[in-house]
Amino acid sequence: MLKFYRNAIASILSLVLLTTLMLYIGITKSRLERSLFPGRDEDFLWVSSTEPKAPVGITSLTLKEELGVVEYDFILDPSKSFPYTHYSLNFKDPIQPYKLIDLSKYTHISFKIICDPKNVLIFTLFSFDNKVTDLNNPHTRRVSSKYFTCDNKWNTIKIAFDELFTPDWWLGQYKFELGDTGYQLNKSMGFAWTNSLNSPINTRSNVKITDVKLLGQNQNYIYITIIFSIFLWSVALILLFRKYTSVLIRDLKEKLKQDQPILAYKKLSLEPQRDKEKTAVLKFMASEYVNPNLSIEMATSAIGINRTKVNDILKEELGLTFSTYLNKLRLTEAARLLSENKDANISEIAYAVGYNNVSYFNKLFKATYNCAPSTFKDFRLSED
Repeated sequence: MLKFYRNAIASILSLVLLTTLMLYIGITKSRLERSLFPGRDEDFLWVSSTEPKAPVGITSLTLKEELGVVEYDFILDPSKSFPYTHYSLNFKDPIQPYKLIDLSKYTHISFKIICDPKNVLIFTLFSFDNKVTDLNNPHTRRVSSKYFTCDNKWNTIKIAFDELFTPDWWLGQYKFELGDTGYQLNKSMGFAWTNSLNSPINTRSNVKITDVKLLGQNQNYIYITIIFSIFLWSVALILLFRKYTSVLIRDLKEKLKQDQPILAYKKLSLEPQRDKEKTAVLKFMASEYVNPNLSIEMATSAIGINRTKVNDILKEELGLTFSTYLNKLRLTEAARLLSENKDANISEIAYAVGYNNVSYFNKLFKATYNCAPSTFKDFRLSED
């Protein structure tokens, strides 16, 4: 049985490592990542645009580069209440200038950015609104946005799509309720980087953007990995249980064979031993072990041998003390009765072999045979 336990532990550890590897692969496979810039995914064709097209006062945006890095300068007119500039990526297809893209399987967008001087910008998602959006008029797109801070060092900004909200000015312009801040991610039309009211006024600001990515997770890979892991563990546990049962039955059979000499002492009248004292002790116990009140005092009184002599005889003959040998006799007979009768009543057998306490009998039996009497009976060892 010890060998089985060692093999079982090794199998379980191997299974843990395999499951960990499977989960790692599943989680890795589940990660979605699509590059918008500088790498361009063919499923997300886009064109860039800037606002304003021409200076408004001194408010202007100058695009300097779009190769590897998007770089532009902007300046805001201090005389205007809400000077506005933006650089945008607008989804398109080969036919129409705008295209609705389903981004619902993505959860975040990330990008690297430098702002000089330090700035507070707005990331904006443009989406189609069923009530007001005209595909031929980009100014009717729903605006959903979030503020972020950038400085003169490269920073990676990661924005969750569920954190975007539609600003009050857009809701008021199209007479929406102020609580209607949601949008349709499955009808996305583009993204933009916009100045905010905290952007420097009357100062030329430089912005560089690169490594724009859509991020998400395909949960199906994780579900499949979990289901397969559960299946693998179930099969492994079933096989281990069957192996355990097989090993246990084999050990029980071996133990029963080893215990046959114990039962043989019940036939001492047919094979008398030379030593009368040994014969008297062993024969007495073989015939009286079913007595629940049997004790060493009773034995010494019945056969006329003192307590020490009784124990010395048993240790010399069997290597056991009186109480240990008594339990051995009783449990060996109980095992024989259980293995021969599938309808055996465990309580009746416990009483039949000398135990008044069934719980104590169960405890001793399990300690000896590594299984409960009910389990031992189900193995039906005598049928083999």
